[in-house]
Amino acid sequence: MATPLLAQSNPGSSSITAPSAAIATASEDSDSLADIVVTARRRAEPLQQTPLSVSAIAPQRLAEAHVTNLGDIATLSPALNLSRNASNPTSLFAFLRGFGTKSSDPSSEPAVALTIDGIYQGAVIGSLVNLFDVEAVEVLRGPQGTLLGKNAPAGGISIRTRRPKSEFNGLVQVDYGRFGDFQIRTFVDAPLAGDKLAGTISYFRQRSDGYVRNIVTGRDVGGLFTQSFRVGLLATPSDTISWYVTSQYDIDKGEETGVRNVSDFTPLVIPTANYAASPPVASTTCRNAFSIALCRSGALPNLDRYTTQALNMPRRNNRGFSVTSDLAVDAGPVAFAAVTGFRKFKERVFPDIDGTQLPIIDSHYVGNFRQFSQELRVASGDGGGLDLGGKLNWLLGAYYFYFDYDRLNDQISLGVPAPTFQDGQTNSFAVFAHAEYKLTDKLTLSGGARQTWDRKSHTSKSANFFRGLDTQVVQRASWDNLSLDGTLQYQFTSDKMVFVRYAEGYRGGGFTGTPSNASLAARFEPETVTSYEFGSKTDFFNKRLRINVSLFYNEYSNLQRTITTAVPFPPFFAQLPRNIAAAKTKGIEIESQIRPIHPLTIRASVGYIDAYYTSFRANLTGVAANGDTDNSALHFPYTSKWTASAGATYVAELGDAGKLAFVADYTYRSSYNTTDLNYAFARQSGVGLLSSTITYTDPSDRYTLSVYGRNLTNRGYIDNGDPVGGLTTFVGDAPPRTWGVSAGMKF
Repeated sequence: MATPLLAQSNPGSSSITAPSAAIATASEDSDSLADIVVTARRRAEPLQQTPLSVSAIAPQRLAEAHVTNLGDIATLSPALNLSRNASNPTSLFAFLRGFGTKSSDPSSEPAVALTIDGIYQGAVIGSLVNLFDVEAVEVLRGPQGTLLGKNAPAGGISIRTRRPKSEFNGLVQVDYGRFGDFQIRTFVDAPLAGDKLAGTISYFRQRSDGYVRNIVTGRDVGGLFTQSFRVGLLATPSDTISWYVTSQYDIDKGEETGVRNVSDFTPLVIPTANYAASPPVASTTCRNAFSIALCRSGALPNLDRYTTQALNMPRRNNRGFSVTSDLAVDAGPVAFAAVTGFRKFKERVFPDIDGTQLPIIDSHYVGNFRQFSQELRVASGDGGGLDLGGKLNWLLGAYYFYFDYDRLNDQISLGVPAPTFQDGQTNSFAVFAHAEYKLTDKLTLSGGARQTWDRKSHTSKSANFFRGLDTQVVQRASWDNLSLDGTLQYQFTSDKMVFVRYAEGYRGGGFTGTPSNASLAARFEPETVTSYEFGSKTDFFNKRLRINVSLFYNEYSNLQRTITTAVPFPPFFAQLPRNIAAAKTKGIEIESQIRPIHPLTIRASVGYIDAYYTSFRANLTGVAANGDTDNSALHFPYTSKWTASAGATYVAELGDAGKLAFVADYTYRSSYNTTDLNYAFARQSGVGLLSSTITYTDPSDRYTLSVYGRNLTNRGYIDNGDPVGGLTTFVGDAPPRTWGVSAGMKF
């Protein structure tokens, strides 16, 4: 039988504008593929009739892939890359269709929008969230400039937590895997007032020893220790009112990741730079008297995978708290929605960025991040004439976002204290509209617009300020933007459609987070994107075969890129953001599934992207005498030309003995470089990963027992690396082969 991909929480909610009822139901024909319903356009609608490039990842799929946090979903969607920031392991570098950002500085906005229960997350810091007890994850590719909260020029990732059912039920699951990875996840649903009010309590805990060996201390490092608590209430006093309130508290006391320092006497060469006036130099680590002995003695470079020489730093102590309210009212001719969110995150991390026993660059981040958002929407409902007899769907909305942060980095550079501090505020207002009109029974025209006004302020204090040699910098700026989109959709039949889409996106401006000197303080302007896309979504053979195709072409203007400039004081470099580049990306994505026989589902995807700069003229060497060069030949970081996946699920029915499910997945990405400037040490050749799960379920469908494995061929590869402004050079190794067992019980 086809398995439902998402829980249906409100069957009558298709006209309610809150993104609360993301639904997927099994097809009537048990041999056909599931009908998936998504909320990418702020209402529940079938994925196969939604004219957007969306990958919908259901809880069952997350379980099959043994996904526990957001960083693990990159293998489940084409053109998506998610890598942990080794210098700040609570952050993810997110790239969609080649576009993203490597900065976790709170003074700049994310390029890929992350939303949780409809709430935009304003900071990259703290974005490595747990995916426990969720009902769906949607990856929206391409600009989402009109409907997805704050504008998302590259696309967005939307997470929806599981809503409680109005009947008593629950789950307890325990996992144990390699490297002492011990996980517990559980939830309990209970009716609190008949079918009018239901509540849920969820808990997740993970602790592991880490897979990196410190060759100085002999300890395994990089272990995880996270806990998450969630409480949710769902009130449905009538068929037309739904109010979901949820609160979550997260604790992260994990160890810092152990990076490998690969500094040596080899000059760091930018492929497109001119070094006529001053030749390239090696990492400062191998040139400065403070640390050069590490390179002369052979301690560096460290070329042994899964090892580090880092100092024994304190564990992280991060805390996150959030509250979300999602109220939806279907008043017949119109529907109303109010989505309110508050989030607070306290950052306490101690990364040894250089990965050696010397304090070449050791940080201690103490950050506080607070945000509040309010979105109000009104949309057409059924009847009353406002929908023109069913031909018109329309939506109007208003949005407010407030973000406040302060962050101290009590850093040591080459043995010298070099603390920095910054704080800032963002006030963003927007109004938006979207409408769809059926020109004929098969042809639909839709379009939208969003007007945004951003006001920001920023204060920074450099290391020299704390030495009494510099002044505090206070900056303020305002920006506004109008983003448009338009789509023409033709529905040949109920299971075959094509669309063409035009969309614009916007990423707000900002400031240099912590300039090394007041004279280096700068602001950068917003960057924009214009996108053109053709897509088709088709089912064949009574929905046994599904093929979705997207072809896209994007033009990026005013790109925000960071230039490294040498300075004569710790930390001896300044990273300055500038609007100095333009780029184009184009490519194709194909996602497919087939169910040739009742128990077997086969899936495959392939993505190709050609991402390149059309202009990027700057001096990237940090030496003024070298002059500007054309850097358009540089490749985008973390961007592979090819991504592909193939997998299958086979469910063997054992009669009165239960059933066995066999799952295998293979993912591949071609070569990529983890640095903006394409340094040779950070190039990774193509990587293919194999994973598998075997699950036994008893006849009552209450008990499960699984064995799982990831990276089964033990492929070694790096997933991050940087020269840190030329001060030191490191890479981070992705996990080796892992395996484990899992046992679960429903009640």
